[in-house]
Amino acid sequence: MRLSQVEHAPLTGAVMSAYRDVIGAFGSQNSQDLIGRAINTIAPIDRFYVSERADPFKPPHLIAHCIEGGLANRMDDYLQRYFRRDPIARAIEAASEDGATVVLRVGPEDIDETEYRRPFYDEAAVVERLSFVQRLADRWLVMNIARRAPAPSFSDDELTAFASLSQLLLPVVARQAELDPAPQRPHILGVEEIEERFATQFPELSPRERQVCARTVVGMTSEATALCLNIGIGSVQTYRKRAFQRLEICSAFQLAHLVMH
Repeated sequence: MRLSQVEHAPLTGAVMSAYRDVIGAFGSQNSQDLIGRAINTIAPIDRFYVSERADPFKPPHLIAHCIEGGLANRMDDYLQRYFRRDPIARAIEAASEDGATVVLRVGPEDIDETEYRRPFYDEAAVVERLSFVQRLADRWLVMNIARRAPAPSFSDDELTAFASLSQLLLPVVARQAELDPAPQRPHILGVEEIEERFATQFPELSPRERQVCARTVVGMTSEATALCLNIGIGSVQTYRKRAFQRLEICSAFQLAHLVMH
């Protein structure tokens, strides 16, 4: 686990392009979808969620997200109970001055409590989570992004780019939430419904590819998918690779966006 202050995050062309996309969608019904896409243009990710906290000891308020179904089913547990076990508290404490931004890198090995680590890291196959905490005058804004296996951990260059984007993006997301104050809840679909969406929207996928993709979207690991479908783990990975090639995508996050919005 590594904690650091964000002091010099350059505004690259990719960061500014992503930011302009978000600003262009400000106030629209699909702004949350475009926020996720903007983040994903910096580097491939598998989930993101943004929350705000006026009190670090009280439950966070979810204001934007794109979360796979397996985790979405547990987000209420996180928002009410497990947030107290999240090491994000260290970053919130470090972001003590107005305008400060702090980044925390967290891997499964950094979570000591099994009850929290198992559903949110182990079962979700998370390899690393980045948490960006920005202090405003009256609250903290937190953006979490994560990658799942077999993707690698985030590179230092990717972290720098995400840090730069977070400084621009978090105030915009917070303002969007003020304009649309309805409580955010993860959108949850069952595996069969997701399979039907793949069949309708992407008929080029084979039945087995649709089955594997649907289980990837809800957060099942390759091992769990293999057991569920009674096929080998290698076959699961092959079907997923073929589907990604057909759909011209490279991550589970992009896959979820195709059918979850």
